[in-house]
Amino acid sequence: AKKKDASNPVYYVQYAHARICSILRKAADPADAAAAEAGDITMAELAAKVVPENCDLSPLTHVSELALMRKMGDFGNLIALAARDRAPFRLTHYAQDLAALFHQFYTNCHVLTEDADVQTARLALCDATRIVLALSLNLLGVSAPVKM
Repeated sequence: AKKKDASNPVYYVQYAHARICSILRKAADPADAAAAEAGDITMAELAAKVVPENCDLSPLTHVSELALMRKMGDFGNLIALAARDRAPFRLTHYAQDLAALFHQFYTNCHVLTEDADVQTARLALCDATRIVLALSLNLLGVSAPVKM
């Protein structure tokens, strides 16, 4: 459990969250990134500056993007089932699966790209994944680090 590599499921999920935070910092204005780095603004506040509200998600067509979105679509039902059945293991498996899908997406799709529309849509997808991972970790009583 103390291993700091992909063989440790907690580390693997936390690393996905931290990686997303790093992407958001890189996409941000340098002053905003520095403020987030210093802890003067939260990741949610930084993301709000980087990802416009109601951004167009239609550029998200890659199989990795779609798989990640489908998985996040399952989150609400999963929480209800885990609570109903008193089965927190479902949430741990979900978080691992979501982290794996994010890592696949990250490998297959460049988030910070020259195409502004694609970049904005991918940043929105990253931020949505960050939120779901943070909620999952929080429900499990585990921290969601912004840096590792």
